[in-house]
Parts: sequence; C-alpha cells; structure tokens
Amino acid sequence: MIEVKNLEKSFGTLKVLNGVSFELDRGQVLTIVGPSGSGKSTMLRCVNFLEEYDSGEIWIDGEAVGYTFGENGTRKRQSERQIARMRADVGIVFQSFNLFPHRSVLDNIIMAPVNVRNLSKNEARDLAAELLEKVGLSDKINEYPSKLSGGQQQRVAIARALAMKPKVMLFDEVTSALDPELVGEVLEVMRQLAEEGMTMLIVSHEMHFARDVGDWLLFLDEGRIVEEGRPAEILTNPETERLQAFIRRFKQAGLLSGSDGIQAAST
Repeated sequence: MIEVKNLEKSFGTLKVLNGVSFELDRGQVLTIVGPSGSGKSTMLRCVNFLEEYDSGEIWIDGEAVGYTFGENGTRKRQSERQIARMRADVGIVFQSFNLFPHRSVLDNIIMAPVNVRNLSKNEARDLAAELLEKVGLSDKINEYPSKLSGGQQQRVAIARALAMKPKVMLFDEVTSALDPELVGEVLEVMRQLAEEGMTMLIVSHEMHFARDVGDWLLFLDEGRIVEEGRPAEILTNPETERLQAFIRRFKQAGLLSGSDGIQAAST
C-alpha cells in the first residue's frame, strides 16, 4: 500500500530526512518513534505531500505521490488536481485538532465529503452520525468545538478524516497535546481502526501503544532509520546504543517500567 524509497528532505543546510526507505502492506500499522527533531513529522507530511521532498520516491497504492518519475531518473511535479486527488485518499490527523471553531461538529465532518467526494448532504449527515457513534460522540453532533474537551475534539478530527473514506490514515503525535487522562480515549479509537484493518502510519511517543498496535516499528534519529522491526522485539532487545539510550530515558521518566516487557539492553 505504501512504498517509500530513499526519501531525502532538507530545510536550508539542515538535512531532516536522509535516505529513508520502507514498505507497508495493506491493513498493516507502522509505528514511528524517535527523539524530537529526528524527522518523524516531516516524513509523515511528505507521505501526503504537505511537504515537498527533495529526492526519492513515495508510492501509495501503486500511484506516485507528488511527482511523476521518468525512466531516466527525472521527475516532474504533478498537477494540483492530481495532488488533491491523492490527498483525498490519505487521511491525516495532527496533534492540533484543526477544527473550524465557527462550525458545528456535524459541519466539520461533512464539509469535505460534500465538496470533494460529492456526497449529498443527507448522505454526508448519515455518514457523520455513523462515524461519531464509532468514536463515541453521537451526542455531540450539534456541539461546537469550544464545548468539547481536547480528547473529544481529537476524536472529531479522526471522524472528519475517516469521512473521506481514505485508503491510508496518518497520525502525527495526536495525543501529545492532550491531558494524560484524555489520551486513552483517543488511543482506543486508533486501536479499533487497527483491528478493523485500516492501513496506518503512526508517529507517537506512547511507547506501549506503539508496541501493542504496530505491525512494524521504525526508530528514527537525525533523519535516518536507526533500527526497525517488530515492535516487541526491537523495544525489548534494542541492538544499537542509540535506541538503548532512547528507551532508558523513557524508563527514567517513569513512562516505562521493568515489568512491562520493554527492557533496554545492558550497555
């Protein structure tokens, strides 16, 4: 479903992504962890071309993202129509909720399906009601974002992304702006999506969630994939000193314990 080949991206002289490559099959969940500034969010934004990349290739369901690639290695930027069509199939949820404050929950959800997918308003309302039930917010359909908690707003943002019936969902540290007691309700919705077979890329600092939900895990540092593998395996027995140090910091902060199955290898 997703193939990334030798992805590179710089901001000025700062190289943020340096030769990142991975593949993800349909229905799988890729979790991405790493320190701040390691390139996780930039990589996610490149996947749906919110950020243009300098070189490499990104393919989603057999279609190139952002550029058309020639046989001789040349590339040409796709038209805005092509890019918009691709983005319609790739839902993305950010750590900030990005809901329209002057529109109700219902209106936030139905705008894109009506204007992009050409659903009738009645069809879009039925879909919104179904999705709000899915995320546990059926009773908030006519509320405005200011009346919702952070966790509720984030669940509305997920419902809004799902309303486009995407092939792929991208989550960029969606719980990092939430109070600790609200994190669980958002993660539960994402866990349900994983169980239903949604293809997902998840950037997260929730290490237990990354281990339990992911089929594959990437550990990024300084724009490179330092380690990758099945989450439980590489988080239990990290091979590199860099990942060992990363896990130790989580343990020292009390976010991981020795009894949870995630053990940093001795150094």
